[in-house]
Amino acid sequence: MSEHTTPGPEGAPGFWLENDAHRAYLAEDARAQFGFFQATMEHGPGFAALDHDGGALPGNEQGLVWTARLVHSYALGHLWGEPDCWPVIDRGMALLRDGLRDDAHGGWFWSLKGDDIGDDRKLAYGHVFVLLAGSTAKEAGHPDADALIAEAREVLDARFWDEDAGRFREEYNRDWSPLSTYRGMNSNMHGTEALLAAYEATGDRVYLDRAGRILSFFVGRMAAGNGWRIPEHYTDDWQVDPAYSGDTMFRPAGTTPGHSFELGRLALHWWD
Repeated sequence: MSEHTTPGPEGAPGFWLENDAHRAYLAEDARAQFGFFQATMEHGPGFAALDHDGGALPGNEQGLVWTARLVHSYALGHLWGEPDCWPVIDRGMALLRDGLRDDAHGGWFWSLKGDDIGDDRKLAYGHVFVLLAGSTAKEAGHPDADALIAEAREVLDARFWDEDAGRFREEYNRDWSPLSTYRGMNSNMHGTEALLAAYEATGDRVYLDRAGRILSFFVGRMAAGNGWRIPEHYTDDWQVDPAYSGDTMFRPAGTTPGHSFELGRLALHWWD
């Protein structure tokens, strides 16, 4: 690797993404990531969670979020021309179709534990990633993608999307009884990501319009009204809940600066 590629050429004119050295650095890092996470396939039939050295972590939990994200990431790799992505895509699509899907009540479980249900909650955060996975898999040409998009859309419409608010509701028990009155920015941010991908894959304007409504609230109203620090946590009538502190991975207290960067990128994506 050249000494001028971490993270980009010092003093280089213009945008780094237009610089060949920086683009080569990004491509090299992406290929390393694709290679590293191929190890998730070594402990089938699901995907293994890996430690920092690429070894499988103890236990056999299969999470909805990382399954869908692997499909999305390796579908992008396939579109980019990276070899050996298809087996990951295909295994992930099978898990979303036959493993994590709740045949009794609809939707998808948060996780499996071996052949059993691990966590049977139905969370918007996980379900929007199913839509994202299906959308990117469609772009990559997977034969099951259209059916997955249609089912994810049906569940999101029926259970999570609040047309009056223009945002996603958050969480349910397995039988779709309410789990809490919590509302969150994080699931809506990734919902925007999924909606934009679905629009690009299908051309259905509904996805683009919904993404715009979410961005209008969080960027146009909440960021602008809170010193450009976007509140993460809300009550069921979408009032800021400053005292809320939940799971440190998915719902940390306060604001999350990285989410501001993500929403900024998504706003540009929507505008473009």
